[in-house]
Amino acid sequence: MDVRLLGPVEVTFGDRCVPLGPPQRRAVLAALAIDADRPVSPRTLIERVWDDPPDRATDSLYAHIARLRQALTATGVSIERRGGGYVLEVDPERVDAYRFRRLAKQAQTHARDDSTRSRLLSEAMELWRGAPLTGIPGDWAARMRYSIEQQFVGAIVTWAQAQMRLGRPDMVVTELTPLVPRYPLAEPLASVLMRGLCALGRTAEAVALYARLRGYLADHLGIDPGPELRALHLRILRGNKDPLTRAAGRAGARELLYAQVTGSAR
Repeated sequence: MDVRLLGPVEVTFGDRCVPLGPPQRRAVLAALAIDADRPVSPRTLIERVWDDPPDRATDSLYAHIARLRQALTATGVSIERRGGGYVLEVDPERVDAYRFRRLAKQAQTHARDDSTRSRLLSEAMELWRGAPLTGIPGDWAARMRYSIEQQFVGAIVTWAQAQMRLGRPDMVVTELTPLVPRYPLAEPLASVLMRGLCALGRTAEAVALYARLRGYLADHLGIDPGPELRALHLRILRGNKDPLTRAAGRAGARELLYAQVTGSAR
C-alpha cells in the first residue's frame, strides 16, 4: 500500500488505485498524509482544505473522513482520533513525499561519495510523477506544491552535479533537457545543463539555452540572469572550461582507461 502525493493524489493497494472520490475528499487525505502518523487538528484540516470554509465546514470534514475510512478499509490504513486531532495511521515510509524528502536529505547531508549520492537521488527521482497534489485546489495545496517542487529542483541539481563529476554528462543532458523549460526560474538547473552540453561539445546549444533563459527573465520579470550564470556564459563564449566540465572529462577518461585495461571496451 502506498499513499502518493507526488503527482495526482492516490492510494494504491496491490495493483489497483483505491477510489477516493472528489477533489475535496482527496484534499482531506493529502492534508492528513503530509503529516502521516501524527495528529492534525480539525481546525488545521479545515484551513488546509478550504480557503473560504463553508458554514458547516466541520460537518463536511467529518463526512469526508467517514467516506475515506470506508474507502481505506481493505488497505490496512485507518483514520483515527488521537491527541485532539485526526491521524492517518500509516508508516510514513509508505507516503511518497516523505520518502522523497528522506532520500534527498540523506543524499545531500550524509552521502560521502558521488556514486552513493547519485544512487539515493535517483531513487528519490523515481517517485516523482508530476506536480505534487495535482488536482487539489486551494492556497495550502499551492504552497505545498511549490515547497516540494523546490526540493525536487534542489535534488535534481545535486544529482546532476554528481553525474558530471562521475563523467556522465550525457545522462545530465537527457534528464534535464525536458525539465529546464518547466522551471525557467531555477537558474542552477539551467547552469548544470549548460555545463553538460559543453562537456558533450554542444556549445552552441548551451549558448542558445542561455539566450532563451535571458529572454524569459527579461520578458516576465524585467531582470537579467544571476551573476553565476552570466559568468558561466562568458566562460563558454571564451572557450574556457569550468571545473565541473573538466572533472567530467577526467572521470570519463578514467572510465575509458579502466575499460581498456579490463578488456570491456568495445
